[in-house]
Amino acid sequence: MSRFLVAFALVMSCVVWPAAAQKYNEPLGPAPTGWTWQVLPEIKAAMPLPTGWYYKVTGEKGAPTYYLTPEETGENDEFQEGLSLQVVRKAKAKTGRPAADYAELLMMRAGFGPGQTQLDKNATVEGAFYKRTVRYREAPPEAATHIVYQLALANAKTDTLYLLTFEAPEADWPAAWRVGEKMIQAWVLDAKQ
Repeated sequence: MSRFLVAFALVMSCVVWPAAAQKYNEPLGPAPTGWTWQVLPEIKAAMPLPTGWYYKVTGEKGAPTYYLTPEETGENDEFQEGLSLQVVRKAKAKTGRPAADYAELLMMRAGFGPGQTQLDKNATVEGAFYKRTVRYREAPPEAATHIVYQLALANAKTDTLYLLTFEAPEADWPAAWRVGEKMIQAWVLDAKQ
């Protein structure tokens, strides 16, 4: 019986409920101990960054990609654990679909590729913001198995799409997710963007 309880507790520690929403239009208070605020100036946002983590931004104006990772990203912006955030302004002009529709399309496909197993999915609407989340297990034959959490956030008023991805090796997921979830929950975004 105690083995069952230990196994149950282990499984429950890996279950992920959708991360609480990021915050809108809030002034930045002091960062939690061991963290700093990483300002994302192109999108008028900020995200907490654990001390010792790396920050990098790539992409063109109007479509930046941010990386917040415990190791430096590779030549092709690859990393084993961490967060990436892609931003697409004027989504309809760039994708042919309004941001909210494009977010839905992206999330319909997430977790169904080769070697992927969808673990959970959620959708909510808060005013002008359409949120779609999915968590899946990715087990490619040539690489280590990862757990991936994706949040597609669409601002219908500004036609801006935010695609946030947090991932980590499956063996490290419970500890990594405690960090990733904190980053996502404390993300502060200008709702006019």
